[in-house]
Amino acid sequence: MARKKKNGNTGGGAFITPERKLEIIGVIIMSIAVLIALSIVTYSPTDNILIKNASIGELLKFDEGTALRIKNGLGITGAYLSYFFVYILFGYHSAILAALTLLYGWFIFRHHDLSRLHGTALLYTCVMALLAAILGWIALAFETDTHSWSGFAGLSSARVLSYLTGKVGSFIILASLTVISALVIVDGNIQNTIDRFKNGFEQFRMRRQAKRERRAAGDELNKQAAARQHDLDDVDEGVGEVVVSRTRGNVIEGTPGPKKYQLETEREKPSIDEIIEKSKERDLTRHQQQLLEEEAMKNMPSRAILEKPGEGGTGEKTGEDDVDGPEISVFVGKQEEEADEKEFEKQQRAKEIPIIKYRFPHPGLLDSPPNEGNEVDFDEINENKLIILDKLKRHNIEITAIDAIVGPTVTLYELQPSPDVKISRIESYANDLKMAMATHGLRIIAPIPGKSAVGIEVPNRKRETVFIKTVIGSRKFMETDMDLPVAFGKTIENEIFMLDLARLPHLLIAGATGSGKSVGINTVITCLLYKCHPEDLKFVLIDPKKIELSLYRNIQNHFIATLPDAEEPIVTDTSQVLDVLNSVCKEMDERYELLKMGGVRDIKAYNAKKKADQLDIELGHRHLPYIIVVIDELADLMITAGKSIEEPIARIAQLARAVGIHMVIATQRPSVNVITGTIKANFPARIAYQVASKIDSRTILDTMGADQLVGRGDMLFSSGGAGMVRVQNAFVSTEEVDRITAFIGNQMGYKKPYLLPPPDTDSGQTAGILDKSERDDLFEEAAKVVVLHQQGSVSLLQRKLKLGYNRAGRIIDQLYAAGIVGPYQGSTAREVMVQDDDELRTILEDIDAV
Repeated sequence: MARKKKNGNTGGGAFITPERKLEIIGVIIMSIAVLIALSIVTYSPTDNILIKNASIGELLKFDEGTALRIKNGLGITGAYLSYFFVYILFGYHSAILAALTLLYGWFIFRHHDLSRLHGTALLYTCVMALLAAILGWIALAFETDTHSWSGFAGLSSARVLSYLTGKVGSFIILASLTVISALVIVDGNIQNTIDRFKNGFEQFRMRRQAKRERRAAGDELNKQAAARQHDLDDVDEGVGEVVVSRTRGNVIEGTPGPKKYQLETEREKPSIDEIIEKSKERDLTRHQQQLLEEEAMKNMPSRAILEKPGEGGTGEKTGEDDVDGPEISVFVGKQEEEADEKEFEKQQRAKEIPIIKYRFPHPGLLDSPPNEGNEVDFDEINENKLIILDKLKRHNIEITAIDAIVGPTVTLYELQPSPDVKISRIESYANDLKMAMATHGLRIIAPIPGKSAVGIEVPNRKRETVFIKTVIGSRKFMETDMDLPVAFGKTIENEIFMLDLARLPHLLIAGATGSGKSVGINTVITCLLYKCHPEDLKFVLIDPKKIELSLYRNIQNHFIATLPDAEEPIVTDTSQVLDVLNSVCKEMDERYELLKMGGVRDIKAYNAKKKADQLDIELGHRHLPYIIVVIDELADLMITAGKSIEEPIARIAQLARAVGIHMVIATQRPSVNVITGTIKANFPARIAYQVASKIDSRTILDTMGADQLVGRGDMLFSSGGAGMVRVQNAFVSTEEVDRITAFIGNQMGYKKPYLLPPPDTDSGQTAGILDKSERDDLFEEAAKVVVLHQQGSVSLLQRKLKLGYNRAGRIIDQLYAAGIVGPYQGSTAREVMVQDDDELRTILEDIDAV
């Protein structure tokens, strides 16, 4: 019924909505552009003479005279339009203006952002003027008539340029501008265009060189074939007639005669020419195969074996190899394919929802990594190999094979011990290996999950920084279909490590100061900003340190969710954290009611049903964005806000996944009184950066290993007993975050942040305040004591009013409900919100009046 009523209102004053107005304007502009293009294409110089010499009255006589001699396809109007665009402006090149007008009309019709088109329009307008000036210069230099192509404007600009710089100077200037325009049109990045031409020339040179090599090989084969033919002729002259039995393999003597070979089955004997031809084809095929193998070596597979130059490839073993132990195979993971920026922007535009005109941030806002890569240090790998084998050999541990996988931070040595070696023995010599290698952060994995090998992770002497641009700009990140994709960095095998936060569904992060914990949080937020529209994602940012998450203040009207009466978009006051978390819990309960009414089980199905217009808006149904609650320092909240915040955190972690609310909690003190059993049970996905002790590692990961990390983004990820993955976290600088938030903040956003529902107050306390029969008899006296001493504590009421702890605690709760004292602040006294007796008297009178 409500939907029918809504559709029936279309006959009123809102018949033409703003969207329909834009579509009508777009169609009109496109029609005008087509008419202008038609007049330009059908331009005739004779029409200029007719409209100049004829009067308006003659032109308006449609059935006789001048009007009948107009050749323009748009008639008299087209003659005037073509005279202006072709003769006065830039000749036939003015059709570019018509094309740009058509494109603007299409953008308006499709509700696209016109600002994306301004740069392209300016570029092609300059190209149009340049082409007209070039043809005008040709007309002046060679005295030809190119007025229809250059127009008066192009001819005039060429004349002025020739006057100022001469014929040669103007030619150089126009040629330079032509080259620059071509480079910009081919690719907006001139350096990329130059590199593309350079690579194309290099490939052309290599193909020519390969062709010359094949030709030389063919000539050599021809020479060899001619030599074989000569040898066969010599043999043919010196051998008597022999009959060979192919079936029996016997030699049969024959009568003297012409000296030649004879076979019993003559039809099976190939000719000498066929033998030579097949030999040439076989040699040529072998040579082509070698060329293909050389070409394939340039494109290594995802896990390629590298050999140290000058030490491999012969397949022979020397005595020195026996001394050094088994040969080591070095594996380097292939870099992820980089996505083209134009494809990246094209896919982001496909996600743009026309509720607000929003542009996704582009990879150009991020710092590019240096051109030089992290080369493999074969000397270091061989040295570590010898140390490992020597130490284990001293303890009678024989290794049959060893591989090295080189990562950005550490190198994993995979050892295959002999069958009679006990694996625990290798693990017990970890400290010996650390001392021998003089390194910190050596970690032994015994055995490697899924492999019959033992792993030893050794930090690289020269670490590789993983930049966030290499992760976000990869094709893997661009083409992912995850709802909340987070690309943390790269694994040991140089693969991008990416998770879907919607499936985790919550994330617990721990690490010592300076280990990269805050950069990890910035990585999570940055990845989500690059993939999610403001309509689909909101953040609740809680930052007790007050400086870590303040960088995201600029995007408050796009991505931030706050309380209705919040003064700051980022929650930095620990006294407000409990209210915010309770508000998120209330939002969670309301969403479950909406899912119940909608008959769906999760937020994805609900939003799909809402998008298909299968839910009634008047019943309260609305689009539900994902909400990510980010807490930067849980330990500080436990100290200042008290253990009471553990209850809403546990509720959100247990229930909120289905309604699209997820938590990312970080702490630098992973002790058992901060990461309690309740929190750990509901956070199966955990990330550990470098921690101080094995106990802290066990607290966060339930196993050791985090204490052996090397810091600066080196982390371990564990998820529900599925094993651990070592990852080098991508680096996000403060400047990059500033550029991203400024890019988003400068766009038109929503009028206000996403408002969470106000938290409920305790109904029992409120009833006790409003009803005198349930209010404590000493309520007013306790209020006067608190205001007098400006201290809201239970112990003060116990001493002054001689009360027990339970009764004094109930009175403090009633004073908080009345607004006389502030919320609970842990071990410190509550803040008193009333300053004097007059203000207190007013509050008490208001309570009594109710």
